[in-house]
Amino acid sequence: MSNQLKKNAISLPGAIAMSIAIMAPASGMMFVPQVVAQSAGSSVPLVYIIALIGSIFVANTIVQFSRRISHAGSFFAYNSAGLGQTVGFLSGWLLLSGYFVFYPQNILVASFFSSRVLTEHLGINIHWGVFSILFILIIWYLSTRGISSSMKADLYFVGAEMFIILLVVLAIIFQGGAEGNTFDVLTIKGSPTGWSGIFFGMIFAMMTFIGFESAATVAEETANPKKNIPRAIWGSVIGMGLFYILVTYGMAIGFGPNNGEKFAQSVLALNYLAETYVGDWLRIAVDLAGIVSAFAISLALNNATVRVIYAMGRENVLPKKLGKTHERFSTPIHAINAVGIFATLIALTIGFIFGPYPVGYGVLGSFATLPILLLYVLASVSLMCFVRKNHPLEFSWWSHGIAPLIGALLMLLPIYGSIFPIPPWPYNLILLLVFIYILVGIFIGLVLNRKTKSLLNNVGKAISSEES
Repeated sequence: MSNQLKKNAISLPGAIAMSIAIMAPASGMMFVPQVVAQSAGSSVPLVYIIALIGSIFVANTIVQFSRRISHAGSFFAYNSAGLGQTVGFLSGWLLLSGYFVFYPQNILVASFFSSRVLTEHLGINIHWGVFSILFILIIWYLSTRGISSSMKADLYFVGAEMFIILLVVLAIIFQGGAEGNTFDVLTIKGSPTGWSGIFFGMIFAMMTFIGFESAATVAEETANPKKNIPRAIWGSVIGMGLFYILVTYGMAIGFGPNNGEKFAQSVLALNYLAETYVGDWLRIAVDLAGIVSAFAISLALNNATVRVIYAMGRENVLPKKLGKTHERFSTPIHAINAVGIFATLIALTIGFIFGPYPVGYGVLGSFATLPILLLYVLASVSLMCFVRKNHPLEFSWWSHGIAPLIGALLMLLPIYGSIFPIPPWPYNLILLLVFIYILVGIFIGLVLNRKTKSLLNNVGKAISSEES
């Protein structure tokens, strides 16, 4: 066993695939816009425009860090360098809650729709739990063999699912939707509660943006990471942001600018639109795209989660064994095994208690989103401190001061919208659990800070080694 990942295992397309797969263009557009419409009405595209702007400012923060630090722990290392060991551990703690919880969440939805599609179209009844175990085993095998094979699989999956979604959207736009092509859905007009509905909708819209930063977790395995990781981050956030705006525009006019309530009440809006504007065959294709997308995001989330755990094990803030790699494949085998076991337990437990979809899917998603948004805020502050302290001659008031501040403020909007007013059951319980989870992370970080300075020292050595 060693503690080194395989160098140059991933190219630029592979790094882009890592980010886009976690952003999940097909499953994101299948399951999220109608939830956004519940508060924003037909103004869903406007929500995604604001979410894209916020994500671009956050992307600047991550790109500035990735040009200086190549570390599998991404935010874990970035915020350790900028804000110290306690905040660094808390950042890794928050990152785990996001990536790791999103993994079984998407396993649930992939399993649910796999079971449903087989039953509806072939009359074959296979329980969703069987698919959950099968999908996790396939992901375990691919991630054990190496990151390269996982990224190639994700690249093919992403291309196929985006093509199917575009077929639906272009058909709607070319036919003029329900009431003709209009810019009304890009304004505040369609929101029944005005800007408060737009800001609350951002919570769910950001679910589909979360992941653009995940290319940073494979920096140690990417060729020329100081150039390719920033390119992957910019390419994924801008490319997917424009894709989301186009798709939600098509969906909004598909229902009509005056039918936001119908949009919100549609459980599977994209399926309905595919059948309405094209035919039943495309609805089936959309179902398959959703399954493929949910599996692809699960694969990418597994890889990202594993590398954060591996990095934290390597820096001795998690059990040291988790920081070891496979002798033959140079993959973090113990972290892979741990993630696989816990993902299985969470997916099956939540699935059997709440049902895999929509309640189980929603419960896990709401728990995972808030910590990632808070992480974006911390990273923005960390960048300002890090560059000011370590690279004072390179400090730019725009790139390292104003832009990160704008990004932090924009990320605070959905955080505020999720707290005030207090959400209804069961989301008020999830809010409480997230708060407790954050407090536990702060406590552990303070304990580690008093016992050892190894994390800060090791991250500092890594940065100094790279810069030299």
